[in-house]
Amino acid sequence: MLFSKKDDTDFLMLLIHAAENTLEAAQMFRTAVMGDEPPATYYPKLKELENKGDSITHQIFKGLNKVFITPIDREDILELASKLDDVIDGIEATIARFDYLNITVSDKYMKEFSAVIVASCQHILDSFKLLSKKKYAQLTEHTVQINSLENEADRLMREGIREIFTNPKDPYHDFKLKELYERLEQTTDACEDVANILESVVLRYS
Repeated sequence: MLFSKKDDTDFLMLLIHAAENTLEAAQMFRTAVMGDEPPATYYPKLKELENKGDSITHQIFKGLNKVFITPIDREDILELASKLDDVIDGIEATIARFDYLNITVSDKYMKEFSAVIVASCQHILDSFKLLSKKKYAQLTEHTVQINSLENEADRLMREGIREIFTNPKDPYHDFKLKELYERLEQTTDACEDVANILESVVLRYS
């Protein structure tokens, strides 16, 4: 079965839908850590978005098994979908930790992490929209920003963990914070993975 021109846009549109869903999850996570309620209150809603992301990813994988011609390399579509899924999985895994680690309040590092993740997800969405229009030069501007944001996340994790060991409090709570900071940083790593794949696509197609 060959792709028609109309069908060619479907994979890229599905990636855009997945990116929109991931951005919504990132924004909801930021709302969770910036508000007065325990962040875990938002877990059910974020779990719904994560399930929606899984469904879109499944649609992409299922579609790839049915076609011979794709708008960009099949492996690139597969990797972009998979790594983007890692981003929303990371957001869901973080909010779950607020629940099962019984962390009822957020701190300045979590709040700053949330801003980094929202910005990264916005750049991913903008990149996918440009990819669908083959505007590769403009796309690169966003991947550079994602890489810069990941460096900021590295800094936040280092400073957060340094503060834990510089000013130790309750050891169990300190362990919980370290676990959370590390999971947040891994989520930004997943954003950078998406950017790295996009950069390789640009090199081949521009």
